[in-house]
Amino acid sequence: MSSNHFIKVNVQIGNKIMTVKMEQGTSFQNKGGMFTAKKDGQTVKMTNYQMQVFEAVANNNLEDGQNGIVLSKKDIDEAVKMYSKGALGYDLAEKLKGGYKVHNPKAFKDENKISAYITNGVPETSAVLCFQYTNEPSEVTGKSVTSNDSSKVKTQPAIQTSKTFSSPCVIEQKACKYVAKKGETILSVAKQYQIDTYQLIAANPQLQEGKDYTVTYRKNNTAIISGKFSEGQTITIPARYSVKEGSVKNFNDLCRITGLSKGYIEDLLTVIEVKPTHPGEPDLTTYDDGYGTPTIGYGHTGKYKGKDLSLRHKVTITKEQALQILAEDLIKHEAMVITFLGKENYEKAPASVRAAIVDVAYNKGIWDGFKNPYHNSCTSKIKSDLENRNYALALCHTRRMNTPNCGLKRRNLYRFISGLSDLTPSKRADAIKETEKYYKTVMKSLKGVECKYMKSAWENAKLGKTTGYRIQMSQKDRN
Repeated sequence: MSSNHFIKVNVQIGNKIMTVKMEQGTSFQNKGGMFTAKKDGQTVKMTNYQMQVFEAVANNNLEDGQNGIVLSKKDIDEAVKMYSKGALGYDLAEKLKGGYKVHNPKAFKDENKISAYITNGVPETSAVLCFQYTNEPSEVTGKSVTSNDSSKVKTQPAIQTSKTFSSPCVIEQKACKYVAKKGETILSVAKQYQIDTYQLIAANPQLQEGKDYTVTYRKNNTAIISGKFSEGQTITIPARYSVKEGSVKNFNDLCRITGLSKGYIEDLLTVIEVKPTHPGEPDLTTYDDGYGTPTIGYGHTGKYKGKDLSLRHKVTITKEQALQILAEDLIKHEAMVITFLGKENYEKAPASVRAAIVDVAYNKGIWDGFKNPYHNSCTSKIKSDLENRNYALALCHTRRMNTPNCGLKRRNLYRFISGLSDLTPSKRADAIKETEKYYKTVMKSLKGVECKYMKSAWENAKLGKTTGYRIQMSQKDRN
C-alpha cells in the first residue's frame, strides 16, 4: 500500500491541535458523530480518552517510513481479529487512563467494524467509540515462491504476516501440495518441513488410520504415528507459523501475539510448575520431563532451532527465547485446534473457553490431547458442544483430558476454573455443578498453601470473579 492512500487529519483536543494520518475510507465515530477520512486537512474533535482509544487501535501495522499516529484498514482488521481472540479489550485498556474502562467490545467482521463503550462511570463523559471502513480490505503484501518441481513444492515467507493470526509479528508459510517420492514416509516428510507427524495427518483427512498410517503408544501413552506414502501420492503440507525473532520480550508481547490475557498466562504458568523452585518461571536448560522426554523453557519438547532436543547434549536459552518458543507453540497448537474442531465453531466460542481448549492441545499435544484413547479422548464431544454452543459442557470435557490422580490435576482444574469467566451465570453454575466431584477429588491431594489458593480460585470462580491463582510459595509448601 503506497503512502498516498493516507491523508493528514487534524485532531482538536480542547485548545490543542495534533496531526494524525488516516487511510482514505477509514471512519471513527465518537459523540460528535461519524468522521470519515477523505482529504488532507480535515479536522475532528476528540477528548483525551477518545484519543487514547484511537491510539490503541492505530499503529499496529506501521509500514516502512511511517511515523506518528497512523490508522490504516489493516489496523481495523487486526482489531477485529483481536476481538475474536479475546484480546481487544485488554489492548484498549492498556492505553486508557483517568479511570476509564472498556465495556462490551464488539466486532463485525463482515462490516470491517469494531466498537466499544468507554466509560468512567459518568454517562456525560462516556461514549460508544467505533472504527470502520466500507471498501474491501487491502491484501497483505508478500509473495509465495514455488518451485517448478512438484515433488519439492515449498512456500517461502516474504515477511508475510498471517491472515489466521492477528499479530503482524506472526509469519505464515502457506499450505502447499507435495508429491511423494518412492519410499518416503510420514516421518521423513514431516522432518523435511519441520512439522509434527500429527500436523501432517490433520492436514490430510483422506488418510485413514489402519490403512495409510498406524498409531502406537509408548509406556507413557504418548503416540507415535508411522506410515509410508505411495510414489506420486499428492498430499497437503499444512500452513506453518513462526514469530519474528526478538518480537517477544515480555508477557505483554506474548499476549498481543497469542491473543490470551496476561492474567491467564501468568496464572497458567504458575500452575504448570515448570521450575518447582520458582513457580511460573521457565527452566532455561534442557531437562527431563519425568518421562525421559527432553524439555526446555515452558514445557517445550521436540525441536529447537531445527534440531531435536537432547538430554545428552543440553542447550541453554534466555528467558526471552523461552517466551518466543512459548508464543510459537501456542500459535501452532491453536492452528491445529482450528483444524480439528472447525474454524467457525472455534471462533464463536467465548475467549476463556478457547484458551482452555488451546491449553489442552499445548499441554497434551494435539494427538495425545484430542485423539489418544488412553487420555479419555473428547474431540468429537467438544466439537459437538461447540457446534451446539454448549460451551459449559465443552469446558467440562477439557477438564476430563486426564484423570484426577495424575500429576497434572492442578492444571486440569485450573484450566476449567479459568475457562468459566466468559460464561453466563447460569451456564457457569451448570459447569461448576458438573465438576464438583472432580474438584473435591483434586482438593484431597493438595496441601497447605496450594490447597488454600485453589480453594480461593474455585470460590471466586463461582461468584464470577477472576481466579487470582498466582501461587507464590517455596518448594517446601508443595506436595
